[in-house]
Amino acid sequence: MVPGSINQPFETDDQVELLERFVLDNVELSRLEELADPFNIFEALGVVAQETRHSNFLAWLLDPSQNHGLGELFLKSMLMLTSSRAKADGIDTLSPIDVDVWDLSGTEVRREWQHIDICLINEARKFICVIENKVHSSEHSNQLKRYREIVELAYPDWNHHFVFLTATDDEPSDNEHYVRITYEDVCQTIEHVLKLRAKALTNDVQIALSHYLTLVRRHIMPDLEVQDLCRRIYAKHRQALDLIFEHRQDLQSELRDALVAMVEEDPQFLTDISSKQWIRFLPENWEIPKLQRGEGWTSSHRMLLLQFYNRPDSLSLTVHLGPGDQGVRQEVFNLVRETGAPFRRSQKMRLTKWFLLYDKPFLRADDYEDADLDEIMTRVKSVWAEFKKRELPKLQSALEPVLRTGPTSPTT
Repeated sequence: MVPGSINQPFETDDQVELLERFVLDNVELSRLEELADPFNIFEALGVVAQETRHSNFLAWLLDPSQNHGLGELFLKSMLMLTSSRAKADGIDTLSPIDVDVWDLSGTEVRREWQHIDICLINEARKFICVIENKVHSSEHSNQLKRYREIVELAYPDWNHHFVFLTATDDEPSDNEHYVRITYEDVCQTIEHVLKLRAKALTNDVQIALSHYLTLVRRHIMPDLEVQDLCRRIYAKHRQALDLIFEHRQDLQSELRDALVAMVEEDPQFLTDISSKQWIRFLPENWEIPKLQRGEGWTSSHRMLLLQFYNRPDSLSLTVHLGPGDQGVRQEVFNLVRETGAPFRRSQKMRLTKWFLLYDKPFLRADDYEDADLDEIMTRVKSVWAEFKKRELPKLQSALEPVLRTGPTSPTT
């Protein structure tokens, strides 16, 4: 029987042996580390898949007034590429010949104007270019059409040029107006301008451009050698890699640890059994025998708990009534039904096994985009402070009839 199979779990010695085989005499891993190891400033800054940071860097390169030393060369090269491709796709837009002869030094580059990733606006030539940038996300909510209509309304008599930049195989939904380019096109354009201006650029700019090319090819565009090495390593060391992956540290785990620490810092709360997804705790005055008659939930036998629901793309704070003494459960349920706010109440409400009394959003998907743990926790602590100041007292007051009733001994 294979160790690690469904019927035979790994023993510790098996796990150690797997990991030793993975790290020793692994030629493919050495080569992969050789390709992946060199320092990269963009990786150090956490830019890898953050669309806003990529858009910031590209906007900097596209702006002729910036201090990169390229002038309008990168801007013209990108517009020549996209206008030529648009013409080949039958899209009526900028003429590549016009772009070649125009003076584009006065082009204004805007970020997030009307939520558009990058806007290139040239008053003298009466043209506007929209660049919608997608790294590892997809277009949503009819974005491209909405942005086009905004531009056509704001600049009705201008030349309009719409570009969809993607790291995937996605096609623009509004493909009669948007030309699609990829990050490989961006890389080739950067390499082109580097060759033309290498002697004129400072070392800092050359290093920045070189690091950006490495970043994109390492993490965004497929590198065939890296792909082949990864496939071979995984085929040879699948069990060891699965074991490493199972115990990896990720943002959800880091957030769980930070939430536990945040709760433990406040002496008015007691912590309970927690997991990666559920961080459980309770105010100290809920620790009464009557509410310690639970079963089939946590080992503390507590029936009423606050919980952070820590999902990969959202965080909420809930109050749940767990399974246990039916008389206590019915008392809490009746109180919620009769009281209303701040409790969560509906006409179809019924006493379920894990009855949800209260639910407060802390983080939504947008809060995770381009954010690190420190930024996320700053937002969490702000909402947490507001909850403790305004909503926790309301919950405590509303639950007071349950909390004040005579003590009874908890079941064992």
